[in-house]
Amino acid sequence: MGSELPVLLLALIGAVAVYLTNQVYQHRRRFRDLPGPPHSFLWGHLRILTKVAGKFPANTHLQAYLTEIAHQYDLKGIWYMDLWPFTFCQVIITDPDLMDEMIYMNQHQMFDDKLSPLIGSNVVATVNGPVWKKLHNSMAPAFALSHVRTQVGLLTDQTLLLRDTFKRLAKTKSVISLEDELAKLTFDIVGRIIFNFPLYAQTKGSPYLEDLQMISKLVVESMSMNPVVKLKLALKKNAIRKRVDASITSKINERLVALRDTNVVPSRKEPYSVLDLMLRDKIIESKKSTSSNEFSQEEMTLLVTNVKGLLLGAQGTTVDSLCFTYMMLATHPEVLQKVREEHDTIFGKSIEATLQTLEESPRKLEELTYSAAVLREALRMFPIGFSMKQAKPGATVTHKGRKYPIDEDLAIILEYQHLHYNPAYYPEPDEYKPERFLGEGVPRSWFRSFSRGPRGCVGQDLAMNIMLTVLLLTVREFDMACYGLKPNAKPRALYTRLDTIFGDVIHQESSPEAKPRGGMMMTITESGYMK
Repeated sequence: MGSELPVLLLALIGAVAVYLTNQVYQHRRRFRDLPGPPHSFLWGHLRILTKVAGKFPANTHLQAYLTEIAHQYDLKGIWYMDLWPFTFCQVIITDPDLMDEMIYMNQHQMFDDKLSPLIGSNVVATVNGPVWKKLHNSMAPAFALSHVRTQVGLLTDQTLLLRDTFKRLAKTKSVISLEDELAKLTFDIVGRIIFNFPLYAQTKGSPYLEDLQMISKLVVESMSMNPVVKLKLALKKNAIRKRVDASITSKINERLVALRDTNVVPSRKEPYSVLDLMLRDKIIESKKSTSSNEFSQEEMTLLVTNVKGLLLGAQGTTVDSLCFTYMMLATHPEVLQKVREEHDTIFGKSIEATLQTLEESPRKLEELTYSAAVLREALRMFPIGFSMKQAKPGATVTHKGRKYPIDEDLAIILEYQHLHYNPAYYPEPDEYKPERFLGEGVPRSWFRSFSRGPRGCVGQDLAMNIMLTVLLLTVREFDMACYGLKPNAKPRALYTRLDTIFGDVIHQESSPEAKPRGGMMMTITESGYMK
């Protein structure tokens, strides 16, 4: 028996080696004839991804790596990344028509995996099926354009607080983090729309905002390979999440009791707040039954997670896009002058006339077509990320006469940045040209920063109105200048040379959206334009 044991052990090791070799072979051969960068039998595309990532600063958003790979290897329309066994293999879609074919597919599990460390699972942006439908239907009325138009007074009041902050900072010739100041503004606006009570981030400071920002920071730092560091960060993050969850739970229960006590069923046509809409079904249910209708733990967790998701979303598209818009305006005086002249023409040449017109005719914001083009051009150049979809088993897509697999085990990446930097759609793509978006210059399917279809950004109308209001009430009175830029001697990437002007700030970092690197530091002075 003793002599047989080594033989059996060797046989077992050999069998395992044969099995693993076969697994690697079967997996790798799948990508042999599919479009993509050069493929290695041993490494797949892992080494190429690692090499490209090394060209960029730490924690750059994945969209930059994919855009660079596509440019480096002249990959167009549809191509693949074999990243097994470390993460899902990916099929990258950069053709807008193919993207439109996939907008009705489910969100990929990897999307939820990315957000769950921040706020939890089953947020409306990532969940699928009946849960998504219920969440979306409950929230949508509060973000419909017809309702957003009624919120211009709120947007104006909060932006005037930002204007006061800018005035104070301009007098002291301070260097500011534009990202921080805009984050407070948007947090107060979106917080008011969610809860219908003020969060005071701009005036007193908001623990909600501070905690969510800290969680985002800790998630990034937890990418450390040191297990002791990871454990410490996880404990700290979980403690903050527990505190945030308890506070939001208290607010939800408080509002539920108030609605029941006043016998009010929230209206979908004239929503009082997003939270009221999310509580509406429970209020209706309680009217039909005399039994206890308290939220189950699962229901409360879903509510809390989605409130956090909406609050976190306020730090995404709106803040990031305004930061990059001000950066581009600071270096394109001819564009800045056109924006100011448009504001004068439509709203008058004084702050008093502007405020009166806003109060009397809030829909005039929608007449700021050049200002909207200025914002969209910044959104094009600096999208906050991509969309991840998941197909059904055995699914295929046809592109230029050939069928390609998009099976359920592949993460389908709708890669907006590459589309936005493709000269076939946007000539001179790293030039800031707002005029592209005037008239019918850009077909809708070519502009993807808000995504498209039923899973498009539910808050895009609110985001645009916030950004237009901020420009209207600040851009004529203040001059911004980028501070501390360190232009690169040569571009890091093939697809843009903007870092030779602005430095690494243009290479957005992952947090989890593609945000400005370094907080968008600016100096601010009064322009004297309106005097």
